[in-house]
Amino acid sequence: MSESRVARRKARTAQAILDAAENLFRERGFHAVRVEEIADAADVAVGSIYGYFGDKLGLYQALAERSMDVFAGYMAQAFDPSLRPLEQVIAGGDAYLRFHLDHPGAFRLLVAPAPGATDGGEIGARIAARMEEILDGFADVIRQAIDAGEAQEVDPRTLTRFLWGAWNGVVDLTTRPDRLRLSDAEVAEALHLGRRIVLEGLAAPTLRDRAGKLVGVRIATIAPPGL
Repeated sequence: MSESRVARRKARTAQAILDAAENLFRERGFHAVRVEEIADAADVAVGSIYGYFGDKLGLYQALAERSMDVFAGYMAQAFDPSLRPLEQVIAGGDAYLRFHLDHPGAFRLLVAPAPGATDGGEIGARIAARMEEILDGFADVIRQAIDAGEAQEVDPRTLTRFLWGAWNGVVDLTTRPDRLRLSDAEVAEALHLGRRIVLEGLAAPTLRDRAGKLVGVRIATIAPPGL
C-alpha cells in the first residue's frame, strides 16, 4: 500500500474518531463518555484512539482544535471582501448561526468547554487566543465600516463582545430544560431579527434615503465553507 493511501486511511480513521467523540460529548458530556463507547461509535479498536490521540483528554483537545478551525472557516466567509464593511459585520451574525446549525457539537464545545478539559492548560490558552484573534478581526471590520462612513461611531471592541455574548446567549437557549427552550428554527428567527435591529441601529445616515430607509445594503447568507 502506498504512503499516500496509508495517510488517507489514517486521516479517515482520525476523522471518524473525532466525529464520534463530538456527537457523544454533545449528548452526554465529556466526563460521562468512556473511550470504549467512542471506539464503538467510530467502529475502531480502542487502541486506535490511544494511538492517535494519547487519551480521552488528548482526543477532546484535538476536537477543540478542529472546532476552532471550522468556526474560523465560517467567519472567513463573512469577511468576504466583495461585501462592503457594514455588510461583513451583519454577515458575521449569519455565519455564527450557520456554524451552530451545521455543527452543534463543535459550537457547544467552544462556548461551553468541559470543566478540566481545556481550562488552565496550553490547549485552553490556544483556543482563547484564536477566538480573540477572530473577535479582533470582527472589531477591525466594524472599524472599517465606521471609517468608510457606513456605521455610527461606536467602540468596535465593545460592540464585538456584546454581539458575541448576545449570539451565544440566544443559541444557548436550545439547551434549556424548561419552557424557555428554543428550537433551532426559533433561534434562527431570533438571530435574524437581531441582525435587522443591529443593522438599523448601526447604519450611518449616509446609507438612508429621505424617509430614513436603508438603501444599497445587502444581507449576505453564509454557506458552509467549501460548498
